[in-house]
Amino acid sequence: MKITRLIFFATVLTRLVWAQTPVEPAPPSFDQKLGEVRYDLRFDSGRFVGNGAPVLKSSIANAKYVLIGEDHITREIPQFASAVCDLMAPQGLSAMAVEVGPQVAEFVSSSFGKPDRLARMAALTKQYPNSVAFMDIRQENDLAAHCAEAARNPHFHLWGLDQEFVGSAGWLLDQILATHPGPAATAAITRLKSEDQQGAARAKETGDPSKLLLFAVPDSELAEITALLQREGNATANALFRELRESHEIYFKNMQGSPDSNSQRAQLLKTNFRLDVEMAGGADRSQKVLVKFGDWHLYKGFNPLQQRDLGNYIAEMADGQGSSSLYICVLGAKGTHRLFTGYDQPTKLDKFVMDEDPDYRWLKPAIDNQIPGAWTLYDLRKLRFAKLGTLDPGMERMIYGYDLLVIVPELTPADVIQ
Repeated sequence: MKITRLIFFATVLTRLVWAQTPVEPAPPSFDQKLGEVRYDLRFDSGRFVGNGAPVLKSSIANAKYVLIGEDHITREIPQFASAVCDLMAPQGLSAMAVEVGPQVAEFVSSSFGKPDRLARMAALTKQYPNSVAFMDIRQENDLAAHCAEAARNPHFHLWGLDQEFVGSAGWLLDQILATHPGPAATAAITRLKSEDQQGAARAKETGDPSKLLLFAVPDSELAEITALLQREGNATANALFRELRESHEIYFKNMQGSPDSNSQRAQLLKTNFRLDVEMAGGADRSQKVLVKFGDWHLYKGFNPLQQRDLGNYIAEMADGQGSSSLYICVLGAKGTHRLFTGYDQPTKLDKFVMDEDPDYRWLKPAIDNQIPGAWTLYDLRKLRFAKLGTLDPGMERMIYGYDLLVIVPELTPADVIQ
């Protein structure tokens, strides 16, 4: 009887204690967390305003490397990057790295300050169709020229880190011939140029870029010419042909569906960036560099292609130098893309809603939490190591791969230089 009473008393006491224990409030939802780290961002005479402006300005002031991961060929993102250049310029902007080949960057740089800058680009792309990526877009070309002017630095450089674009073989071969290599090399390059012209004619009929030299040339032929140029060509000719050969390898692997294409391209971007930094003075903290690439290239850590790409390399480089880097992703909630349709073919316009794209469905919470009437800036740094519940892996990758996320309500297509 006593044991029964003790059990009854213990049960009642437990229930009393349980009833008096305060219930912890439910943790805030992820949408609530996003609301706590969002800021409005607007423009006034080309300058950032809104309560996101101080966040952006202070973050840029503390960074040697500022990286903008983007959606391509828009009017709005060059506007954003232009305002970033204006903030970086008084702090020592010395270079801008972009998603083009070295030859394109050199050509664009040679046009800075020239009244016929756009006409020069139009003439180049007419002679060599699809030889230029992105810098044949007016807003992108204007952006590069603006950053060079804003820097007020006679040693400002535009760095092209990428492979050359699909139609560039003829342009590269003509530049090699202009170096006047020896007779055997000249004959081989001339034959290769004829093959390029034939491939370009076939590609133009259907728009199929796989007919172009950079896709179709046999490796054995390129190896033979490499050996000839090493004997008969100067340093410039050999460097140009190395660009052609590596561009071919990247495009051919991509055409075959090999992931090695992405890894080789990432390695090329990192190698070119390292060489450009070293030539510009290495770890000089007084110099600041703006990097503008497609968003997948600039993640810290592994990107959506499971590559440690350029962005990760720059983060590690900055750490090793004892300097800092800032990662900004700028995407549109919806809009219109200008799309490549084939070799020497007109581009087409295509409407999109970003979170309906399978690769960007994770972006829906950020799109749903936009501030009406403005661009929305999210400070992702404040979300790290917080209790956020179950996250989509894409959103988690963004939180740790970028520092700031900017959502533009609607992106509009930029203009091809003609």
